[in-house]
Amino acid sequence: MACHSGAISLLVALYLILVPCVWGAVVKRSHVVKIKPISIGKGRGDSRPLFGGGDIVENDKLEPQSAACQEPFPAPERGARVCPAMCPFMQYDPHKICHWKCITEDQCLNSPNMPSSVADPVKKICTICTVAGCERCAINAQECLVCKDGFDLDKGTGKCLPSCRWIWRGVYALVGLLVLAGVAWVVELYFRPVVNPDALDSALIHRSHSKVRNEGDNHQLYPLTTNLCSEIIPSGGIGILLHSRFENLALCWAIFVAIVMGSVAMVHSRMRVADLMGIMPFHEEIFDKCQSLTIEDQQQLELMRVHFLYATEFVYVFSFVGALAFSASQRRKFAATEATTPSMGDFALYCKGFPKDGWGPEEPEPGVPGLEDEYTKFFRNSGWGEDVLGVSIVWDVADKQDEVSDILVDTIARMDTDRRHEGPLEVRPNSRGSCSCLAAIEGFLLGVKEPGVGEAGSSTWRGPTVVSGLKDMRTTGATFVVFRTKSALLRALNTPLPKFRGMHEISARHLPFSAGTILWDGFSYNDTQRIVLVFFGILCLLLLMIIWAVAFWGPYAYYVLQWTKVAGASQFMENYQGILQSSMLGLVISTGNQIIYQACATIAEKCRFRTRDSRDKMNVVLYTFAVSLNVVLDLELITYMAHGYQQDTGLDEEALVRNPSMQHALFVQLTSYIYPGTILLPFLFEPFAQGLFPFYIYKWLIRSRPDITRSQAERAFECMPFDLTRYGDLLVNMVLCSLIFFLTSVNIWWMFVQLIVSNLIICIWDHYRYLRYSTRTSFSTAEMDVCGQYLLVFPCAILAGAFAFKYQGGQSMVQDWERHTFFSVREEWIIVVAAMLSHIVVHSLILQFVIPMFVGKFETTPFTYEQAAKISSCAWFNANPVQTLRSIHYFCHEPPHIFDYAGKGHLHKVNREIHAYYEAPDFAPEKSLVQDIMAEVQDATERATTMIKHASERLTEDLSPRMGATFSWSPRRSRGWSPRLDTYEERRFSDITGRR
Repeated sequence: MACHSGAISLLVALYLILVPCVWGAVVKRSHVVKIKPISIGKGRGDSRPLFGGGDIVENDKLEPQSAACQEPFPAPERGARVCPAMCPFMQYDPHKICHWKCITEDQCLNSPNMPSSVADPVKKICTICTVAGCERCAINAQECLVCKDGFDLDKGTGKCLPSCRWIWRGVYALVGLLVLAGVAWVVELYFRPVVNPDALDSALIHRSHSKVRNEGDNHQLYPLTTNLCSEIIPSGGIGILLHSRFENLALCWAIFVAIVMGSVAMVHSRMRVADLMGIMPFHEEIFDKCQSLTIEDQQQLELMRVHFLYATEFVYVFSFVGALAFSASQRRKFAATEATTPSMGDFALYCKGFPKDGWGPEEPEPGVPGLEDEYTKFFRNSGWGEDVLGVSIVWDVADKQDEVSDILVDTIARMDTDRRHEGPLEVRPNSRGSCSCLAAIEGFLLGVKEPGVGEAGSSTWRGPTVVSGLKDMRTTGATFVVFRTKSALLRALNTPLPKFRGMHEISARHLPFSAGTILWDGFSYNDTQRIVLVFFGILCLLLLMIIWAVAFWGPYAYYVLQWTKVAGASQFMENYQGILQSSMLGLVISTGNQIIYQACATIAEKCRFRTRDSRDKMNVVLYTFAVSLNVVLDLELITYMAHGYQQDTGLDEEALVRNPSMQHALFVQLTSYIYPGTILLPFLFEPFAQGLFPFYIYKWLIRSRPDITRSQAERAFECMPFDLTRYGDLLVNMVLCSLIFFLTSVNIWWMFVQLIVSNLIICIWDHYRYLRYSTRTSFSTAEMDVCGQYLLVFPCAILAGAFAFKYQGGQSMVQDWERHTFFSVREEWIIVVAAMLSHIVVHSLILQFVIPMFVGKFETTPFTYEQAAKISSCAWFNANPVQTLRSIHYFCHEPPHIFDYAGKGHLHKVNREIHAYYEAPDFAPEKSLVQDIMAEVQDATERATTMIKHASERLTEDLSPRMGATFSWSPRRSRGWSPRLDTYEERRFSDITGRR
């Protein structure tokens, strides 16, 4: 282990040392400067750097007519005339802080790169027109004479009003009508009479029973204080533990970066630096701002930029090393937990090569073994011995998935007689007489469809005739062989098998999957077919994204691009109808994102993976790719908005606290995009959208519709299954916040504080959602977590690119780059891309070849299949839907295998002949949220009291020999402990203290 640690440390050290040297060598210029200083000078033509370029010249008096046209010069004193007669107007130079240049009146009024301006004939200053959307101002900057295209002039006020305001008012009216219709429907739904209380009560009971419960302890709900980062939930699997640890990693990373960047902001007096960086063009106040600057302020700005470089390097190194250490920790945790925790994956081998046999005779013949018995005898007689308990045959259910599901649901509903309320199973007509369109929508929400087998009141619901429609079903040629112990499984792997029926070669391998994570319909497809499905799924996603771009993002982009061409658009968006319009457009974008999210989940489902972990990994990868592409498109818009913001900041008095450079304009637009719309609001509203709102809507729907059966009500009212798509959300948020390091601002720390708030909301909600708002879901592998470890490469690569950018003087380069050349091909960007790619390669190679060395081997705790099956309702024989149907309807076992349906654990009965070992008929009642909190407080109080008592007992044992006294607990005194001293000690104590 020491050699492994030294190897990885050496690799990381060499990488961190050599890569900056490579970056510098690529530049191939002799005058490489790590920090390109900003030129800030006061004096005639002085523009010297603060470091390495000589001293700063004090503010000399500028003689009139001393400046040349279009040549930047330091800010003059108020009243000083420095421009010649041929270009008499002074204009602030946005590319250099506190610098001006001389221009003509025509350049002031008609320059294509200038916003609408006014040439003040008295002060000889070119100031910006403060009317948003104005083409040409009147004699002053507060009144417009001619408005731009798309605006109407209000002659009374001299303001420009957008011509599209009537369209927006129509949109507001339409949205308002839809909202009112929705509110009216909810209110009407609330006041509907209760006509189906039995279905509602049954649904409420089933909803509670289907949540994550301790199956080995009377189906108790886990307490809210359960530490999901260290405590393994048997019904949830190791995937939940790894997922919670990944969420904590994202939270700790945000806290670390906030502390580092906050320290940089604290080292530099933030207000003074903010004043320096907040100089805006086109304002008369800029004279006072520039004149108030001191040499210390200028030096502080340069020093702050140096510190930001060091901070970026520190954050990058820490994130890189931390990501590697976390990956090693996750894999070790998985290996240790897998070795000491019983799992169904330890007792089954996947064997294939069998013929695709049929269902068998319509009814089992006495003395004639079924297909399961034939397979079991083959394995026992082939050298695997009596440790083979049985087989779980994989049936081809691709074409009969709906039929199998309907029969299972109806069978379980018929067997579930232990109910609090006995309501009718048959479908009753909906006599409410509501609108057919509304009834259809409600039926779609509830999943109401034609009654399944037996739901019409059939008296014969059990026997071979029920599954007669499945008799043409065939096997996939594969089966899971279940062993008594893991050691027997390992021995079987080394024992060759003869040919089945003398002609079929059988292969066996171990799949580390638990029975609860198996998707049985996925075995109907081979790997080639699945690759084709994945390919077509990606094509469908790309097509949907194109449609989304045209229908949702396209109008938004067109709207933004139109406004970036209008002077004052940023202030208009803040002061007029812009906030409401942006909210409407944000709602459209959010709707499109939800469509993409649901499409990714559907595509992953249609790819027919064999395990839930693989399906969720595909979902996360597709979702992350789609969201990342959306982010790239939005970032392109941000550059346009930043350019418009850079032009418009002169319209606002408050703009004096902002930076005129393209760098700060990008920072403002990027942070506005990230917070709150991206990293906060979606997760803040998620508890309402996924928790409270669906709960009450489905509750009111079920109780008000008499045509809803109990089984339909239970299925509709179930909690949503827990998923692992949060990996994608966290990684996208980390990537977005990492992009900020390309820019310099004293407010970077504040953005990471918002990320901390976002991650806290995610951690708290996911913790509560899993324990109280999710159907029991199992994730038995580390497949999704390993995928997340590789995806962590990208935020670290962005930090590497940001460090390379700042190392090459990117801070100052942003000052000079124009919008249309900002992302053009430059040497600096080539170095940035090279740094990112080099990190991706090195990081991925370490994850692939070095990190596995740190996993190690752990001693395995021996378990038997019976021990594991006693504490989990999901086993290999009842997780297979067709196997349970054959047990109930074909072989008519008593008691039979019951399909492991969440919330129906009380139906399972012990039958050792068919290796059914689980039985737990009771369910502990569920507490309300207030009761949950009070119980947790009481439990914490009891634990604290016990800890204090134990600590006091240990303290007594330590002090008694020294003091010659015994201590005991005194219940009459609130202070707790009181000594009982002997006579000598009492006298001694009185002599010393003067009191007893």
